[in-house]
Amino acid sequence: MVKALMVLIVAGHLVRSAPAASSDWRIEVVDQSGTGLYTSLKVDTLGNGHLIYTTETEEHALRYGFWDHALKRWFVMTVAKGANFCALTLDSKQRPHISWADYGTFAGSKLRYAHWDGAAWKIEAIPLSSEVIDFYTSIALDQNDYPTISFYEYRGPRGTDIAVRMRVVQWNGQYWPAQTIDGENQSGKYNALVSDSQSRVHLAYANVGAQTAGIRYAIRDQGKWNAETIEDIRIAKTYMGSGAGVAVDKNGNPHIVYANNSERTIRYAVRNGKQWVLEKVADVSKAVYADRYAIAVTDAGIPYVAYYDGGSGELRVAWRQGSHWISETVESNGAGFTSSMSIHDGQLWVSYADQSIGGIKVARRMLDGTPAGVVPKVSPPGDTAGKNE
Repeated sequence: MVKALMVLIVAGHLVRSAPAASSDWRIEVVDQSGTGLYTSLKVDTLGNGHLIYTTETEEHALRYGFWDHALKRWFVMTVAKGANFCALTLDSKQRPHISWADYGTFAGSKLRYAHWDGAAWKIEAIPLSSEVIDFYTSIALDQNDYPTISFYEYRGPRGTDIAVRMRVVQWNGQYWPAQTIDGENQSGKYNALVSDSQSRVHLAYANVGAQTAGIRYAIRDQGKWNAETIEDIRIAKTYMGSGAGVAVDKNGNPHIVYANNSERTIRYAVRNGKQWVLEKVADVSKAVYADRYAIAVTDAGIPYVAYYDGGSGELRVAWRQGSHWISETVESNGAGFTSSMSIHDGQLWVSYADQSIGGIKVARRMLDGTPAGVVPKVSPPGDTAGKNE
């Protein structure tokens, strides 16, 4: 796969170091062809990095980066143009699968899918009756490497008043049946998918309505979807849910990160059995950005979260230590928007946009506790609440 990818890659970028808040973070510039957005990062079983993002240029290019673990360098290529809101996962052969929406909300904007078949990219528009697809997409694979893609149906079939609802589409080996997960108005603008070792698919998503805002969760188990609300404005009396991200631990428990926009906080929810435990991760110093927040979980079950503080212009990483959350600055000066996170072989990887240089970066460090020389910020456990099914 590595050789085949390198043949097609049209632009290679050598690793370049950038100053970090901690000497334990190694920061690399992957691409400086235009500020990238919606990064999605995975590290494969061999230690190679796979990264996608879109560029804020006239072409709105969908770009793919490959970090060769042997050569210790990034290679970058364009997969498509006119792209937005992309997501990435890897199949059992460690090959990338990508979902994205067309750029803009024009009639006919589509949901698209690409995968690397070992020799070339195979790209297709998903056949849907929806008139407009826009905003966030996410992708997960089942045990057959068949993709499930979550998307926000901005406008439904032409001639109907159906709009702004949470939907998924799944390849079954012959065609793409679509399902509505949540038809309540403005459900799904932010969404994230992940599959677990039992081939169950977990979906975290937000409703963004002024009267219905909240963070929600659905799971597909044995072919059936079940959805529920985790936190809701009608109970909490605060607006929340944007930036939804999800990861699962080795036991198949979902861990979700999202924002409370009213209180300017980053929130975390974990489900243990039938109960949700809710916590505050950190405060941010300015209105919460409409962003995708990153989350990953170690084999020991420790959650790591990456988020951008727009007030301080910092990318911050937080992790749970005992009953508290500890956070540190990875980089500042306007770096950190639209992050993604992956853990491999005891090392934490974070991808993000750096608006100050107009590019994409990846930061890495070993998961060996609080880095030397860093004075961590400690947040109290915050409010916790349990919710039974």
